[in-house]
Parts: sequence; structure tokens; C-alpha cells
Amino acid sequence: MLTDRGKGLVVAAVVLWLVSRMFGVAEVAMAAVAVLVLIVVAVVFTRLASARLDVHRRVHPHRLFYDATGSVRIDLRNVGHLPTATLQVDDRVPATITDGGRFILSPLMPGRGVAVHYRLAARQRGRFPIGPLTVSLRDPFGVAVRTLRHGSVDHVTIYPPVWHLPSGIPLGGHHGAGGDAKPRPMAAGDEFAGVREYVRGDDLRKVHWRTTAHRGKLMVRQDEAPQQPEATVILDTRRDVHAGHGPTSSFELAVACAASVTYHLSSRTYSVRLVTEPVRRPPPWQPWEVTLDRLAVIEPLDAETLVPLWLQVSHGLIGNGVLVSIVPVPDAAELGAMVRAGRGFATRLAVLLDAGTFGRRRGAAPDPARTTEALRAAGWRVTVLRQGDRLDERWRELVVHRRARPAPLARTGGGPA
Repeated sequence: MLTDRGKGLVVAAVVLWLVSRMFGVAEVAMAAVAVLVLIVVAVVFTRLASARLDVHRRVHPHRLFYDATGSVRIDLRNVGHLPTATLQVDDRVPATITDGGRFILSPLMPGRGVAVHYRLAARQRGRFPIGPLTVSLRDPFGVAVRTLRHGSVDHVTIYPPVWHLPSGIPLGGHHGAGGDAKPRPMAAGDEFAGVREYVRGDDLRKVHWRTTAHRGKLMVRQDEAPQQPEATVILDTRRDVHAGHGPTSSFELAVACAASVTYHLSSRTYSVRLVTEPVRRPPPWQPWEVTLDRLAVIEPLDAETLVPLWLQVSHGLIGNGVLVSIVPVPDAAELGAMVRAGRGFATRLAVLLDAGTFGRRRGAAPDPARTTEALRAAGWRVTVLRQGDRLDERWRELVVHRRARPAPLARTGGGPA
């Protein structure tokens, strides 16, 4: 097969031949013949050169944290009995993760091999194909080419940004396998562990009347948690409630928050489940690697409301332990359902995204301040993220558990069950 240069030489040879015939210049005809001979020799050379190549690609690692680097190694060996032509190696890789992937190599003698490398840069979350790889055998003048295709395709997964979250939130557990082997208080369980102040929505059957009479305010019993702490992360992936485009959108910030929380809780021996929509049965606990694989490729969904999911949470169908909600500031209906949800969870954390700061979103934007006040009145720990914020910089806000007056809840139209 001729290259663009080879096709140009064919045209030039034809033109030279016509000029020689028109003006009777023998030297021009000889030049035309010489060009044609060069083309024929180039084609024969590329056809006779060895095309028996053993090609292997190695990707390390196949999973990358955001902003990390990886590498790809390509090994080529001439397993034929003749030398190869000049080799042009092209590995098809998305430009978003590498600037390499193309090499020009000298001819390989029989039995000889060569290795080439290029780097991967984790600049965007996702699952990216690497390959197929093509090797082009070219003559020294670049006139003819013979292309060999090696169809194997590898994949590399790039996680969303994972920020190191500081300690301080009373979650329980610690680094290392097995947890701290100490009882942890929960809102529901089998063994009595302690008491805490009543929060609107708590089961009145849990009121500890003796402590209530002693302290002069409602106190409820907390039961002992299982030795393996549990956590549920709720991520709002609805397209209509997010704003912005690309890496700076509120959706990408929400995904990064979910990845950071999952990694943080898993490192503290928590069994973590990620929930993005109503479920028929409680989703299984998954290792953080599996969850981050899922978050690497997650996309916005076309859904109308999260109220059915919050109803499942309030009915105890999702789980218990720690509840982390990562959602744009909810409207009145969702806020009411969210306030009533999570009574079976010992700790409830709400990471609210002020989507209005990321761009225009459909519908009226709820008031973050009133929403925060209503959730805190219901026992949630709340922080609000705006465009440019990072969760690791705002995580300590969740340490301060400020309870607000219940009045704002009535103004939003919601209320406890």
C-alpha cells in the first residue's frame, strides 16, 4: 500500500512522462522511469520484509487513583527469518490520559526484540481502552507501507478524586483489620449500651424514663452495635438536580465526595454500601475497590425524585450504622422525607451541594441555609459545598453538631412522621 508520499510520486511520474512526450526531452522520461522504479522497489521491499512479529502489551497498574501515573510497555520481537522494515508502532490510547503511544523503530534483525514505554496520566475518571495496536512496516523513503493489526485491547480504570478526610467525626473503628473491638452505640440493636438526648423522629419506645426524669429532658436508649461497623453512602445521580459541565460540575464533585467518604470509611474497617436509587433488597457490602470502580464510570440518571429512596431508608430497608448523604440541596418534599429518614442510624452526615453556584439548574434553587437548619434540627450533621470547595477542607464542619430550632421545618412544608 502506498503512503501519501508514494501516491504523490506516482502523480509526479505520470506528469514527468507526459512532459517528456510533449517536448521530446529524454532526460525527463528517464526521471519518470526512475520514480516508478523507486515506487516498485519500495513496494517489493515492504512485501518481502519480515512481518512475523510477536507483540505483547503490559499495563501497570490497571487501576489508577486520580492524578497518579501509570505506564504501558510494548514488547516487539522479530520471529521471522528476515529483517523487518522500519517500524511505526501506534497504540490507540485516548488523548485525555497520555501524550504518547506512537514510536518509530529501526528494523529488527531475526530473533531480536525491542521494548518501548509510554506513561499514563490519570487526569479524568473513567474506564479507558488501550489498543488495538498497529505496526506499520515502511521502506526507508516512506513510499510504501504494510500495516499489521494486533487486536488485543486492555483497559485502565481511573478513580475519581479521593481526598484524605481528617479524623474527628465520631464514627468508630480505626485503621487495621477487625476494628477496635469496643461496643459502639446505635439507635437500634439487641444490647443496651447507653443513652443520648432525644431527636425528633426517634422511637418513643426507646425513651429511658429514669434518665429523662433525672436530667429533665427526653433521653433515649442506645443499643450496642455489632463488632463490624456499617455505613451507607447515598449519592444523588439525578441529571436535573445537578448543574455545570465537565470536571467542574456539581455531579463530578458529588462523585468525588462519594469516593472520598467510601475510602475513608473503609480504611476505618467499615463495611460500606453505595446507594444511588431505590432498591428491591438491601444492596450488598462491597470492598472500596469495587465501589470506586463503579464510581469511575457512573453517569447521571434521568429520575424525578429521591423520595422513594428516603422512604426505604426510613423503613429500615437500606441498613444502619452510619448514614452519609451526598445530594444537592433538596426541595421541600425531599427535605421532609430526608428529615424522617435515618432513625435507625447512629450518625447521619449530610453533604449538601449548592448546585446553583455551579451554573443554572432546572427549577427554583432551594435555600441552603434553611435546609441546613432543618436537617440539624432533626439530628443530622451538615456541611454545604459550593463550586471550588473540597470535601477534605469542609469535613471538620461535621464535627460541630449544632442543633437548630424545629421551626424552619414547618416553613418548608415537611415534618416528622
